[in-house]
Amino acid sequence: MPLLSYGNMTNQKPSVLDSIILQGVHRTPFLEWMGRGSVAAPKHSWILDRYREARENANLEVTGLEENTQDTKYMKDNVVQIIKNDFGLSKEELKNAKYGEQEWPYRVAKEGKEHTKDIEYAILGLHNASVYDGYTAGSNSTPAKMAGIFHFIEDTNRKHFDTNGDGTGDKTDLTYDKLSEAIQPVWERGGLEDESFQLVCGPTLKKAINRFAGDQYFRRVKEDGKFDPTLFELETDFGTVRVKIHRLFANPKLADKLLIGQLNEARIMFKYMTDFEEVPTDKTAKFGRYYTSLTLEMARPDYFACADGLK
Repeated sequence: MPLLSYGNMTNQKPSVLDSIILQGVHRTPFLEWMGRGSVAAPKHSWILDRYREARENANLEVTGLEENTQDTKYMKDNVVQIIKNDFGLSKEELKNAKYGEQEWPYRVAKEGKEHTKDIEYAILGLHNASVYDGYTAGSNSTPAKMAGIFHFIEDTNRKHFDTNGDGTGDKTDLTYDKLSEAIQPVWERGGLEDESFQLVCGPTLKKAINRFAGDQYFRRVKEDGKFDPTLFELETDFGTVRVKIHRLFANPKLADKLLIGQLNEARIMFKYMTDFEEVPTDKTAKFGRYYTSLTLEMARPDYFACADGLK
């Protein structure tokens, strides 16, 4: 009788794929969409002004000087937030034979992706009780938390479509008219000079857009001939909308919201650019750290709008 595979298995090797399969989200689109800059202090401020609305301007042939010059400038600010990710491996763990690559380079790559995800999380203000909240100033016992992108959107550019009209009521269905109403303030204030902008939402509101837009109308065809459901254009009275789905908009704080604007007009301002270092220690271990200090600048809030209370 031949020796069977399920007989004496003492010296059989386990069947394990010799690589590590990382699961989960690793892309951070907001870091790609936004501009870059630098700061040199724990708080960053910027000064804004706005063109006045058009008005009647008819004058007599001979007239005097009007002394009614007004200073309409105002200031916005945000604090620098420190984002860091630490990890370590004992000397023994560093030498252990492992499936896949060596543990240290694997860990460095994995932690780096997670670090950028934490930056995007902060940009959207998800670390605050509400994404509309302002910043938290830092102290010896309190870490500084910057305000996210929704905080800087002007009240006139925020549309609350819940039944109470203030963000406290039941959600209502997203329709083409509501989408146009959300876009209109940006158009009115000149934020859509090229009549083209981005709309970011989660899967729930994407389905609502599908319902009133129709699959064939908005989906682009990729080079391989397949439809691309994650990037499409939608024509409105106020310009062309490029709709993008973002996974963080499935978070309960964002699931009912649309973000609309020229995202490259917002800037990530670095005080300390993302850096990786091996941290010295007297322990029998090797430690690494990713470190970034940054804030968000919204120099042109008129270029942005948002809507909530939608389903």
